[in-house]
Order: sequence, then structure tokens, then C-alpha cells
Amino acid sequence: MIAEDKILAARTALMWDHPFFGALAVRLNTIDATDDPRIDTMATDGRNLFFDRKFVDGLKKPELVFVLAHEVMHNALEHHIRRQTRDPKRWNVACDFAINGELAGAKVGTMPKGGLIDTAYTGLSAEEIYRLLPEQDGGGPGAGQGGQDPGGCGAVLDAAPAHDEAALAEARAEMQTAVRQAANIAKAANAGSLPAAVQRLVDELLKPKVDWRSVLRRFVDESTTRDFAWSRPNRRLVPHGIITPGTISDGVSHIVIAVDTSGSIDGEILRAFAAEINGAFCEGAVDRITVIYADAAVQHVEEFETGDELVLHPAGGGGTAFSDTFRRIERDYPDARACIYLT
Repeated sequence: MIAEDKILAARTALMWDHPFFGALAVRLNTIDATDDPRIDTMATDGRNLFFDRKFVDGLKKPELVFVLAHEVMHNALEHHIRRQTRDPKRWNVACDFAINGELAGAKVGTMPKGGLIDTAYTGLSAEEIYRLLPEQDGGGPGAGQGGQDPGGCGAVLDAAPAHDEAALAEARAEMQTAVRQAANIAKAANAGSLPAAVQRLVDELLKPKVDWRSVLRRFVDESTTRDFAWSRPNRRLVPHGIITPGTISDGVSHIVIAVDTSGSIDGEILRAFAAEINGAFCEGAVDRITVIYADAAVQHVEEFETGDELVLHPAGGGGTAFSDTFRRIERDYPDARACIYLT
């Protein structure tokens, strides 16, 4: 069989016997990288599956099933977006130790001879293992990502450079969606147990999330005691010539609300954000609100005080990054008691 047919047969076997891994495997674009000096086994960057023909030809079907599941685990555990500034080869070693023990325990295929496995590392994250590895493992600091797969079971490549926050955020969201879908497929197929690391990941993604509206309401309500004061008249009635006392707070006086206006946030979500901001503000629970609209950078800022009509004017639509927003808060709003980021 040619390499492509062997890969297809192994993916089919995963779909039948381990549908979680199979569902994640079939979404990858299969690319012949035999002439790529970075690839001497297999590798994945979250979207593609690169393979070396000689490596695939030398594997038996159960070994290829294991290697495909190994590559899928790299993606499911987000190894392609978590490396940051760590040495690439050492990172690959750490990731392999984090994966192989889990796959062996779940009896997914057969690990190729020479694969990295150590019960001392099973159950630990790649970051923890990286810190525990002896210095020589992975070629030492500065080995560079341009040689061989240290573990012999398939490497992981970066989805994007560490400084490209928007691309990494997109890759993470994409992978989390794929994992949710794969978990649902596996559940519908009623197929076996998942490796513990994957089960923890799936549980985290699928468990009911805390209602952020309730958290916001409870935070504001429990943090605030109020009283009436003539020193701050109700500004809503002033234009009508009516002077009534306003309220002052002994708790939350100024909250910054940052609103993600990147392209991934649609109009319905923005309306939900606006409704919650208005709900807290119009009830007089907060004296002053600063609203920052930001995508990859701050695009617009609005400020409201008790008695103002709160009308939001979102601006943005580009990529996603949070750092500029927090720099703006630190620089311009040191009196803010809290920041709520709606994203």
C-alpha cells in the first residue's frame, strides 16, 4: 500500500474503534512532507498532518494508528499553541511523554519501538514535564526546530509565532470546537473510555459554564452599599428643572467594562453585553462606568455617570488581543475598583 492509503486505513480504524481520535484525525489536511527537512516522521500544526513516506512505509497498521492518535493528542491538548519561548525539541519530548502513557493506557494501537514513555510523567502536563526533564533531553537549550522528531512518534509544530496573539487565539477556539464535536461523536457512538488527559479536557470544555450574568450581578450587588446625597443630584431629572438627591456608594464606585468587538463577536452577543451593562448601571448599582471597545487594540472609549443615559456605540471588527486594553486601564483608570472583560 502507498503511504496515503495506509494513512486512510489507519484513520478508518480510528473512526471505528476510537471515534474521538478518528473525528479529529479526519479534519486534518494530509500533506506529503518527505522533502521537508523538518519532517522525518509525522508532524501537525493543528490543521495539517505532515508525513514522511519512508516513515509511514516502515510502520505496521497498529503502529500507524497509534501515531495518528498521538498527533491528534498534540492538537487536542493544544501543544501547537502552548510552546511560547521553550526549546522546540525539548518541548516535543515533554509533549510525547505527556501523550504516550495516556494512549498506552487507553490501548490505542501499538506504540512504535523507541517511543518515549515513562510512568513518572504520565498524568503531568507538558509544561510540568518540560521543567522536570534532564538537560540533555530534547537536545538541550537552543537545539532549534529544524531537525528530527526526538520521540519518533510524530512531532508538533507551532500553529503561529508566540507573538501573534490573534492567530493563537483563533487556533485555540478552532481546536476547542473540534474537541467538543469529537467528544459528542464519541459519546453518540458509545465507544470506550478516553485517555485521562483527554477526558479532563473534554470535561472542562463540556461542563456547564457559570452564568456570567449572575456573576456580574452578584459582584455588583454584594459590593455595594448606598445612600442618598444632595451633593450628587439625580442628573436624569436636572434637565426638567427637578432637583432630587442622587445616590453615593460606599462600595463599587468605578467599574471598567471592556467589550471585545473583534470579528468573532456578532451582533447578538454585543446586544447581550449591552443589556447586562445597562441593567447594572440603570439600577444605580455603580456610580461610574467606563466602557472600552477593543479588538486587537482599543478602538473607542465611553464614560458614563449615575443619571446618564447609557447608549453603547461599539467600534472595531478586527482581530483579538487584550494587552492594549489593560495598558489603557493601568494608565488612565487607576481608580477602577474592577474590570469586567466581555469576550
